[in-house]
Amino acid sequence: MKGLNLIHSIDPKQLEKETLRIYEICDGCRRCFNLCPSFNTLLDRIDGYEGAVAKLTPADHYQVVDECYYCKLCFNHCPYTPPHQYEIDFPHLMVAWKKHLAAERGVQWRDRLLIMTDALGRLGSSTAPLINRLLANRLVRRILERLAGIHRDRYVLHFSGETFPRWFGRRAQVKPANPPVRKVALFASCLVNFQATDIGKATVQVLEKNGVEVVVPEQRCCGMPSFDIGDTQAIQQAARTNVASLHSWVVKGYDVVVPTASCSLMLKREYPELNRDEQTRKVAERTFDVCEYLMTMKKDGQLATDFTTKPGRVAYQIPCHLRDQNIGFKSKELMECAGAQVEVIEK
Repeated sequence: MKGLNLIHSIDPKQLEKETLRIYEICDGCRRCFNLCPSFNTLLDRIDGYEGAVAKLTPADHYQVVDECYYCKLCFNHCPYTPPHQYEIDFPHLMVAWKKHLAAERGVQWRDRLLIMTDALGRLGSSTAPLINRLLANRLVRRILERLAGIHRDRYVLHFSGETFPRWFGRRAQVKPANPPVRKVALFASCLVNFQATDIGKATVQVLEKNGVEVVVPEQRCCGMPSFDIGDTQAIQQAARTNVASLHSWVVKGYDVVVPTASCSLMLKREYPELNRDEQTRKVAERTFDVCEYLMTMKKDGQLATDFTTKPGRVAYQIPCHLRDQNIGFKSKELMECAGAQVEVIEK
């Protein structure tokens, strides 16, 4: 970003100068109006000051930052992202502010707890029958809302009593094609590992049906949740750990396939910006969203399309972190291959 290293160091005066520069451009453009709460707050406040961006108060800045959840949809909408001379990267500006505010006002225990996805996943899976009953109890949810700020009506995925890695390790081994059509190192994500395990199972089954050899390397949370508190050091550590594990498979000819959009975005786009080494670059180059990968196989005539049922009409919101990968609408195209009539929703 123009004159500001947002990832590695934060100078408060330089951050404020860069923020006002970007806010001035956003005020003149307004393409992201109603895109997310942060932009609604920002533009409403600027209007309240009759366009005088310099009048924004610290409280105004804090609200804009706190309402950003790093969806990165604004980056795709913005006409001024690099290599444009304005070099606008609003998501990274928000990360810089989160990092700055974490140092200035500290981080709540709740926020530190909720980003510990691996630890919470292991605990939840090991006590799945009990924890799932508690999470469904209205009294417990009211207490949880008061203590941790998690709304009582917020849907929380149940934990699986059998984690995805445990399922993968105990299942009957499928003999791959000899030689295999392709070789894949699956980065499942903490969501799939501990909660949405069926997604991981389905990914493995579809890949193996198409003659792909699948392995599940050692891995940890990709680090995306740490953006919420601006902890770029934690993300860098997660990147180093995951890249070291995945790179050993990449050099053996394996592609990295990811069934969750946030994690594939981290491996493809965020890791190389945080750690600019050769191993990280090579892993990023060989990382694919699962739908992107399957559609590549279809293009190469390697995907079985003997679907027995049609999904019918589907209303589909493409994940923001999938849009940011600039790979087109591969997930939509894959559903259409199966006979679905897909209507894309952007919100």
